[in-house]
Amino acid sequence: MSIVYLAIILGLIQALTEFLPISSSGHLLLARAALDFDVVDGLTFDVAVHVGTLAAIVVYFRREIGEVTRGFLRTFVRPNLRDDVEQRLAWYVIAACIPAGLAGALFETQIEIYFRHPGVVVFTLAAGAVLFLAVERWCRPHKTFDEITLRGALFIGLLQTLALIPGVSRSGITIAGGMIVRLRREEAARFSFVMASPLLAGAGLKKGLDLVGQPMGQPEIVALVVGVLTSGLAGWLVIRFLIGFLRRHGLYVFAYYRFVLAAAVAAYLLITAPN
Repeated sequence: MSIVYLAIILGLIQALTEFLPISSSGHLLLARAALDFDVVDGLTFDVAVHVGTLAAIVVYFRREIGEVTRGFLRTFVRPNLRDDVEQRLAWYVIAACIPAGLAGALFETQIEIYFRHPGVVVFTLAAGAVLFLAVERWCRPHKTFDEITLRGALFIGLLQTLALIPGVSRSGITIAGGMIVRLRREEAARFSFVMASPLLAGAGLKKGLDLVGQPMGQPEIVALVVGVLTSGLAGWLVIRFLIGFLRRHGLYVFAYYRFVLAAAVAAYLLITAPN
């Protein structure tokens, strides 16, 4: 398969599974069974999709990110967290990022060893689906993005650490967490994506530094450019769809889809298991 087409396909998969609460791990497992991933260098493509998905978030949520950025800068000039909503939001977003950042830095190796297994993906896909059904059944969210509390932000941040386990879905677990602390579905998604922007920026920077000094031929450059453009444009469209969808509908369809995907991954494992 042409490297351009492969980069487009992988960029679309990344955009869809990064933002929709359906988990990237299960989809990438099935995609690897059908596609020749060796055509695209893994590190190059990781950088591309991190840059692309970050760009999608920054463009779509430019107003919210602008508010948070202004609030953060204003705390060094006129600190007033009690009365300034933008200042509070800035530090709540930072606080929510800390647990996942620390967990990733401290336990990345252990997670790779003990949890990056297809069987884990089957379990976490199904568990996430059960969580979605539970929050839709018992939670009554009514708050907006600006009304989140420090306790609520930290709770969402702690749940976000679970997304380090394959199959959980970062957007899914944080949207569900937002609903648990009474944020409306679309408002929970807004907080989830704004919170993701510094994490994606940090991950992209780290992987970009790893790429410095490595020789890049034309195939790698093509994969990088196509991956950024595809994941960025597709990511923006997916975010727009999801926010609109969550205004009118619940998480049920994503829960049922996760059950189906868990069954598909389990079937794939059974078929490919050695006799």
